[in-house]
Amino acid sequence: MRVVPEDVNIRRITLAAEMYYIYDMSQKEIADRLGVSRPWVSKLLKRAKEMDIVRIEINSPLVGTPEMEKKIKERYRIDYVSVIPSMVNGDYTNISMAAANYLVSHIQPKDTIGISWGMSIARMIDHVVDMQLPDTTIVPVVGGAGSDAECLSNVNANRLSNILGSKCRLLHANAYCAAQNEYQVMISNPMTREILDLGEHSDIALVGIGDLDHSRILDYDYLTPEDRAMIRASDVVGDIAFRFVDKGGEVADIDFNHRVVACDLTKLRKNAREVIAIAYGTEKAEVIKAVLKGGLLTTLFTDYDTAQLLI
Repeated sequence: MRVVPEDVNIRRITLAAEMYYIYDMSQKEIADRLGVSRPWVSKLLKRAKEMDIVRIEINSPLVGTPEMEKKIKERYRIDYVSVIPSMVNGDYTNISMAAANYLVSHIQPKDTIGISWGMSIARMIDHVVDMQLPDTTIVPVVGGAGSDAECLSNVNANRLSNILGSKCRLLHANAYCAAQNEYQVMISNPMTREILDLGEHSDIALVGIGDLDHSRILDYDYLTPEDRAMIRASDVVGDIAFRFVDKGGEVADIDFNHRVVACDLTKLRKNAREVIAIAYGTEKAEVIKAVLKGGLLTTLFTDYDTAQLLI
């Protein structure tokens, strides 16, 4: 399986082709998104044909597997699924690029985009092409967690806003409170509440999914022995946007979840036009199943091997 080259011009050509031929955007809309003239978009589309990226369909490894996608959509009643063929050596670049192209093709004027923490989202942002969307706002949907700056929600929000040329709001709060009284103080802060409310009314939300055995929540040692015992005694299978969920996709009624400074997932799903998850790796199949069963997503990007386990 080939990977789309990292050359910026080739990325723009591929993005323009997908916008035009897959997502039915006009050349004017594409020009506005890319901050170029309409004639320049025509040149990009012409170049896509010359480079054999476009024939009758887009010849790109970022295009999914229709048969598998149809099965998952029908089983879980999800709006959109992209199953990208798995690559060697655990390289998921094509999934990140496909999700990035999908995101920028679905942003509408004045959208608010909620963004979670996590490496899958950080990797997707790496492949978003520079744009000029000054009427778009990026906002975190969960507080800060861990010590890896590259996957913090605030860092993800700031990076994406810089690339899109959009506004950005930050959430100056930890994702997790050690005690309930600390949580009450944090959640009652007017600035914290304002950002969470904004996030819960996102038009598009980007969320990460973690399995129980490899969750970064475990890596950062947030769980007390009591939390771990409660999780072991329950049917928790993993987390989405820093909240643990059970096999049915419900936010688990455990003490940990009641001390998380993050948007309410039910409100987020109710208000958002799209909730997009980028989740791959067969170890995540069980928690992805749960999240799909719970109806928490509208859109999923995953790899072929994981998709096989979903059906």
